[in-house]
Amino acid sequence: MRLTRVRSRTAAGACVAALTLLLSACGGGTQEGSASSKPVYGGKLTYYDPVAYGAWQITNTLWSNSNVTANLADRLTYQNPKTGKIEPWLAKSWTVSPDHLTYTFHLRSGVTFSDGTALDAQVVKDNLDQHGFGDKKQGIAPDTFFANYVGTKAVGEDTVKVTLSKPNTGFLQLLSFYRTGILAESYLKKDWKKQGELTGLVGSGPFVVSGGNGTNRVTLKRRDDYDWAPKSAKHQGKAYLSEIEFRTVPEQSTAVGALQSGQADVVRNIAPVDEETVKSGGGQVEAFPVAGESNQLHISLAADAPTKDLKVRQALQAATDRKEINQIALSPSYPVADGVLVHGTPLRPDGSSYLKYDLAKAERLLDSAGWKKGSGGIRTKDGKRLSFTLYVTPFYQVSQAVVEVLQSQWKKAGVETKLKSPSLSQYQAELSKDQVFQQGQLSRAEPDVLRTEWHSGLTNASYTKIPALDKLLEAQVGEFDAKKRAQKLTEVQDHILKNALSIPLYDETQVYGLAAGVHAFGTESTARSSFYDTWLS
Repeated sequence: MRLTRVRSRTAAGACVAALTLLLSACGGGTQEGSASSKPVYGGKLTYYDPVAYGAWQITNTLWSNSNVTANLADRLTYQNPKTGKIEPWLAKSWTVSPDHLTYTFHLRSGVTFSDGTALDAQVVKDNLDQHGFGDKKQGIAPDTFFANYVGTKAVGEDTVKVTLSKPNTGFLQLLSFYRTGILAESYLKKDWKKQGELTGLVGSGPFVVSGGNGTNRVTLKRRDDYDWAPKSAKHQGKAYLSEIEFRTVPEQSTAVGALQSGQADVVRNIAPVDEETVKSGGGQVEAFPVAGESNQLHISLAADAPTKDLKVRQALQAATDRKEINQIALSPSYPVADGVLVHGTPLRPDGSSYLKYDLAKAERLLDSAGWKKGSGGIRTKDGKRLSFTLYVTPFYQVSQAVVEVLQSQWKKAGVETKLKSPSLSQYQAELSKDQVFQQGQLSRAEPDVLRTEWHSGLTNASYTKIPALDKLLEAQVGEFDAKKRAQKLTEVQDHILKNALSIPLYDETQVYGLAAGVHAFGTESTARSSFYDTWLS
């Protein structure tokens, strides 16, 4: 996840190429009824999330929010979480022009939004235009994932033609992403602030908002007239669950206790130390890799800090022991990071040669950069200590444990790190180019997520224009030959890691605790909960 950062625009995550992803699950919950393995209708599922909810714009990538919105708004295309393939959804079919610049989508008939209005070509056009262009009058910025968007034309009632200025091999996947859910005109007509209200989310999904304050509680109820799920869903027609209640419960002990007592059915992101507790209590633990970027420290080259020196950045990379981070702070549920993309992301290159732990190398690099060990083993140069601040990032539940291990590792190389633990609002307020390290990741089951993160005209993770990297990022997204694109993606990663622009920490993973009566729990391609097929016994 990544909070919106004010640079050239806004940011977030989505994608596919033809490759298999690692997903799918079943598990735990309680409700009156038989222990039959046959799905049953009805029941209220209670879901605990450790993070409070933010504003409710569909493009909000906050984990707590997106686990809700993914169940409210259907997308034009569907990325099968088991195969990674792109399938029809609200668009029943499509064609792509030979130059890959025009996409013609034919819409499914009979689809309605929860306010009773019908899905048609005009509302799809208006949705895509708002992503692609934003709306200054409404205070809505263009969506950085829609770079090179030219526009959409409604052709009759059930056909739209989308035009791009440059080929984008991940465009069909982008349209399957939870943040590109199609919403009713009533939502689109609101300004940015009004779009942030929970009750304004009017989609065509299997659930609809029925209550809650939108801050620490949200209630969804089933749409009984829903009948347009993707063909590869486990069933058709209305969802099994009657109701879902989402609650913010930041205390892990309270959440795990509720899971064991039957008060909660699903708990998102249980702590690594609680995984065995959940299992021993009869529940299940399901880990879903989050396709896209690995969780990493992005380094701001605009910050006035020692990290402007390549040797210092390379030394910090060499002083980071990812296997130890996994052993001390995490669990086997979290794969060790060996690249800038999570395992299972299509066309992911291996970057392990850049990420080997080598303390001696780190010390040599710092020595050659003029940083000499002083009192207490901390290095100094020109009277200044080699000291950094590391933030405990509030929307990553394992952040504190991870940065504490990192603090210990870097100290061995003579680097001082001070930890800061802000609230979510404080963190958002302090997020800027002057923050040397920003822990984060963009999720999207498409390697073009790297362009959204690193291109100087988009999110621009380094806060600096790097023409050579921009050129590599642009080259990969226009390559439709998988073998050639894989090579171009390797070149992108080589540039990032050779120049130590980021320090990968671990493969971003969502670990869910499930009570024993929850069945067919699953997620979409970036590990956001999908409750359409879920049922309780």
